[in-house]
Parts: sequence; structure tokens; C-alpha cells
Amino acid sequence: MTSDAFTFVDLFAGVGGFHAALSELGGRCVYVAEKDKHAASVYRKAWLSGEDVAFSEDINDDVQIDASHTIDELLERARGGQIDLGKIPDEFDVLTAGFPCQAFSKSGKQMGVLDRIRGTLFYNILVVVAIRRPKIVFLENVKNLVGPEHRETTFRTIITALRALEYVVSDEPTVFSPHFLSPEHGGGPQSRERVFILGLRGDLARGEEEPFAGPTRTPGWQAEKWSLTETSLADGVPAAITEGWLRTARDSVLAPRANEVSALRGDTKPYKVTDAAWFKVYETLVKKVSASTNHRPNARGSRFPGHPIWFDVTDPVWAQRERDDARAHDGLGRKARPWKDEFLDKSERFVAEFADILEQPARRPLLAEIRALGNNAWRKFEWQAQDATSLRDCLIQVRPSGVRVKKATYTPALVAINQAPILGQDLRRLTPYEAGRVQGFPDQVYAAMRDLQPDAQSYKQFGNAVHVGTIQFALVRFMKHHFDSVEQDYLGGLDVLLENCRRHSAWNFDPITTAGSPRRGASRAGSSHPHERTLF
Repeated sequence: MTSDAFTFVDLFAGVGGFHAALSELGGRCVYVAEKDKHAASVYRKAWLSGEDVAFSEDINDDVQIDASHTIDELLERARGGQIDLGKIPDEFDVLTAGFPCQAFSKSGKQMGVLDRIRGTLFYNILVVVAIRRPKIVFLENVKNLVGPEHRETTFRTIITALRALEYVVSDEPTVFSPHFLSPEHGGGPQSRERVFILGLRGDLARGEEEPFAGPTRTPGWQAEKWSLTETSLADGVPAAITEGWLRTARDSVLAPRANEVSALRGDTKPYKVTDAAWFKVYETLVKKVSASTNHRPNARGSRFPGHPIWFDVTDPVWAQRERDDARAHDGLGRKARPWKDEFLDKSERFVAEFADILEQPARRPLLAEIRALGNNAWRKFEWQAQDATSLRDCLIQVRPSGVRVKKATYTPALVAINQAPILGQDLRRLTPYEAGRVQGFPDQVYAAMRDLQPDAQSYKQFGNAVHVGTIQFALVRFMKHHFDSVEQDYLGGLDVLLENCRRHSAWNFDPITTAGSPRRGASRAGSSHPHERTLF
């Protein structure tokens, strides 16, 4: 990187999703904090080889809990030299952090904001922001941050705290997901809804502009356009690399890249599903149900219901135990399980309605085949693939809650455990390299992983990561929102970021708007007034 780069710190960095996004936009990392020793090793190898960058494996070593109760007290103590931020540089342009969703104290308004967040990872973030004053703060968290348990406590406290530090930030959450963005805008074939909080330091805001509140989608893009095995990402290659795609690509100008990704993907034999009795049984079920003339398709074009089918419902002892469990939780508020009785009732109806299929052939009925499956989870089946007629055309998840099947458009959110989706056409799991592609990571990250650790760690790290293209999209639109008409040399170190954002494809579209409608989240430092509403 040259000295013309803008600078950023990467907190709770994982394997460098923010680093990938910001370095491509001209950023230079000056500090990293990551506690997981395996992720830290990958980060160093992938991003910091030969570079002298301050790295902390425990941010608490650099941001220690202080006795201050309010932001004003904290700043006063900092000015008095009573707070030391260790290896964290004195100046940098952007702070990024993908931190866990932790509950804050609910002990009352009498507590200072620092008291409410003390002991959480957001405390570390806020202290750094308060003392170092970066120009931009970019936080990422799971959607649960704005769910019923956290929205009015955790999320609201974060927004209040950033506004107390005079950052321009929306009081309504912006939720992004890669599958709502087109390939040209950095999207990817994965449903991964995450809350992004982007704040601009108040002295850089011009006039009474509103906080950034989107757009969060590519206008006109439909998520169902994605194909995990066919839609090309930025390098001309789909996220999941099949043998069929490789054969075609090797006869085209993509041949060199096809050889590269084939080597990184590696041999797929270790990822083949070997214990797949459930596949054969459900493939038979799907073909027979799809071909049946005795049952009409529903509005989605499928003869399957839109809910899980629990085939163990035909066992009276099992069914009664589950109904007893539902009743035992009656009146327990959020822990109540009325859905369980509903699923049992619907499963009974499905078994009865499709008895002509499930009770055949007489010598070994299909229902008996399903009931004989050795794993309890295999005896639960959820079809979300609409009018598809074969598991071979679909993406499959085998989870404790059952076998879930959907079209191979986009994957569910990758998670930090080894439940990689299964490609029906190859009857294999996505490889770790493909999981990284689904998350938008460049090759160098998986290359570092492969040399350092087993697959289980790589799946975990990609499952914990931010989606690279979605981070870029959000930052580009944030910069356009605040600095669309700004001339160079207004932003100091951020001029490089602004210049590169203007070259990004996501800069050059205008969201569809309708005048006169109030825009959600359009308030600055607590004020609110009518504004154009962005239609997402």
C-alpha cells in the first residue's frame, strides 16, 4: 500500500472480511484485534505478511475497563493522561468492528452509558471511538440486535452512545444481505441478514443532512435470479464449482482461472455425503408426489406444504410425548410452544392425504422406509423448493431440526459450525474454499487457511465472517450519501476512499424514491422531519 491510503483499525477482525473490503477500496490497516488464535493466525498470513501492523489477541490488553461513568468523565480522564489505549494508533480514519450481540444492563436511566455497557465488547469499541475520534465508524452485528429482546436496549444504547459522541447515525437499523445485491454490486448467493451501523463524525457532516439509511438492495434485482452453481461472481466463476462448469470453462477464455479455482477447491471426494439413506428415500418421495395426478399443486407450484413434515407423528407414543411437551410450556410467554401442536396436526394431515403414495409399495411402503431412517433428524422433511421435481436440482441442509430442501439459488446463512449445505447434483457439501467464495473472500484467505488448519476451523471462520461485497456496497453508498457532491481535499485521508468509491459500480445508481413520504430512520442527533422515502 502507498502513503495515499486511508487508514483503518479492524476490531474483532476474524479472518479479515472488513480488511478485504476496505483494502480493495484503498485502505491500509494500522491495528488489528482478534482473540481466536486460529483466526488470528489466518489473518496474519493472509493480510499482514511482511507488514508491521500492531496486532492484539485480546483487545482488553489495550482498552482496559475505566472507572468513568459518563462519556464526559471518560474524555476528561483521557485528556488528563489517565487512560492509555496501548498499541492502538493515535490517528486513523475508519473503525470497523463485527462484534457479538451482548445484552446490556437494564438497571435504569440513572446509570451512565458506560455503566450499562461495561463488561461488553461494545464498551471497548466506544472507548476507542471516544478517545481516537475516527471519521467513520462501521459496526456489523446479527439481525437479532434489532429483535424484540435487544432493539430497545442494546441497539438503542449503541445509537445513543454514538450520538453522544456527535456521530451522525440513523436511529433505525439498516439490514443488508448479499442475496439482495446483484453480482455487479458485490452481492452473493447467500441469505445473510446483518445489521450495519454506519456513523459519520459530526464535524464532517455538511449542514442538516440525514443519517445514512440505505439503500440496502440493488434496485430491480430479484434474489431468485441467483444460481449457486451458475451465476458468475466478480472473477467470472460461480460460488460453487461443479465438474460440469469446469469442463465448459476449460474450453473458454476462463481456462486459466478454472484451473486456479479447481486447485483451490481440491478433490471433492472427502466432501461427498456417504451416509445418505435419507437422500434415496426423499428423492423417491419427491418424484412420486411431483408426478401425482391425485393431488393439486398449491399456489407455489408444489404439492408439498410449506412447513416441516414430522413423519414420526405416525408413532403414537412419540406424538403424545411431543404434545405433552407443548402443553407443559403453555403460558410460558416466549418459551411457549404452540407451533409444536400446529406442526403435529399438519404432519398428520399430510400423511393422511398422501397415504396413496406413502403406503406403497405394499411389500415395503415408503412411509416405512422413512420411519426406518436411523437418525431422528432424517425423519423430518421440509420442502422449500417450490416446483422443483428432484433433490438433484436443489440445495440441502441436514440439521438437528430435519432435512431442509430449497432451490440451488442462494444458500441459507453460513454458520460457525460444520453444517455446510449439500449440492444435490453432486451429493456433496460445499468445500471450505466454496464457503469462502459464498462469503466473497479472495483466494488468499483460503490459501492461508489450507496451510494452517483443518476444515472445521475454516468452516467456522467463514461462518463467523462478514460478507465482503456487502460491506463494500454499504460503505460505497454511505460515502455517496454524505459526499456525493464533495470536491477532493475536503476529507483528508478519506479522499482516497471517496475516489475509489466513485469508481465502484454501486455508486452509479439512484434508488427509486417517492416524494413527500417520511423516510424511516431519517433523523439527525435525535431530530426528525419529513423526507423522501427510499423504496427498497
